[in-house]
Amino acid sequence: MDEKCVHMKSTEELLEIVGNDTRRKMLTILSEGPCYVSEISKKLNVTQPAILKHLSVLEGAGLIEVFWKKNPLGADRKYYKICDSIRIEIAINPQNFKIARKSQMGNCPTYLKKEPAIKQLTEEINKTSNVADKAAKAEELAKIADSLISCTSYQKENWDCENCHRIALLRKEASQIILHVCRGDVDTGLRKLGETIDKLVTGLDENKQ
Repeated sequence: MDEKCVHMKSTEELLEIVGNDTRRKMLTILSEGPCYVSEISKKLNVTQPAILKHLSVLEGAGLIEVFWKKNPLGADRKYYKICDSIRIEIAINPQNFKIARKSQMGNCPTYLKKEPAIKQLTEEINKTSNVADKAAKAEELAKIADSLISCTSYQKENWDCENCHRIALLRKEASQIILHVCRGDVDTGLRKLGETIDKLVTGLDENKQ
């Protein structure tokens, strides 16, 4: 993670920053994938200078970061992406008023139940040099990923569910790459590897980390 993303501001400061309607809309757009300035400007119908000022505030808060990507039609293009995942929950009741900041790690009970097996299979895939064993472990990992992706408790607006899905999709893609290579289809494996790396670089980790 970029150093800019490490020094996150206090909860109170973050609330003030995301209290701005335009910045909230910008974060919503960036949550769908990295964008360059003119894209955000066009989507929000806000001038580019104004967008740049808001981006500067979000970057200074450690919520977004910058990266450059090659543009086949011209000069390299500057993109912005969300660089951290946090939740701020506000609880108001007659006995209490509380603002809680949650860790970026998910709390999906389904994922947490599968996580030990995922870690073990990943370690075994990395350790073994036997192609057949590696492929068998990759198939097991893909099955676990499929079970997470098809979870009956999935809720689209639930942050934990979305995070679990992103992780599961990446695990499945990694398993498919391993299987292609193990079966001798190196070209397809390399192509899928390139596609997966591109997703990671563009923030879909993301990842959506």
